[in-house]
Amino acid sequence: GRTSGSLSPFPRPHSSGGPGAARRWRWVGSGMPGEAQCVKVAIRCRPPSKKEIANNEDCIVELTQAFEDPNVPGEVILSDPAGHEEPGKFAFDIVFGLDIEQYQVYEAIGRPAMLKTFEGYNGTIFAYGQTGSGKSWSMGG
Repeated sequence: GRTSGSLSPFPRPHSSGGPGAARRWRWVGSGMPGEAQCVKVAIRCRPPSKKEIANNEDCIVELTQAFEDPNVPGEVILSDPAGHEEPGKFAFDIVFGLDIEQYQVYEAIGRPAMLKTFEGYNGTIFAYGQTGSGKSWSMGG
């Protein structure tokens, strides 16, 4: 079982330091050797819509894809379309690129969560984002 204080009740940021450094949010364990992380944070950006393509809209997201090696975090860079602010850099446990196939998302996230539920653990996949950001598209393919 879990000991009191083994997990923080709130995610704590991890930063590689300095302004503009990649920020990473995740559930932090007690730091005991061999302790597994309870929550992994993944991001998937949908491809441009037909309307966005027709309007010749620029993409403001740069992705460094990472989902095959759990020791290599991915990075997302968000640029200000007006160019007034420095790009924001964020690190995630898993980053899926625009051309990722649905089965790859399932294999990296869905299957492990499902298998853990069969072992008696809780498993949740939570989709969060602004309207039109691709939540339903990511969950259903």
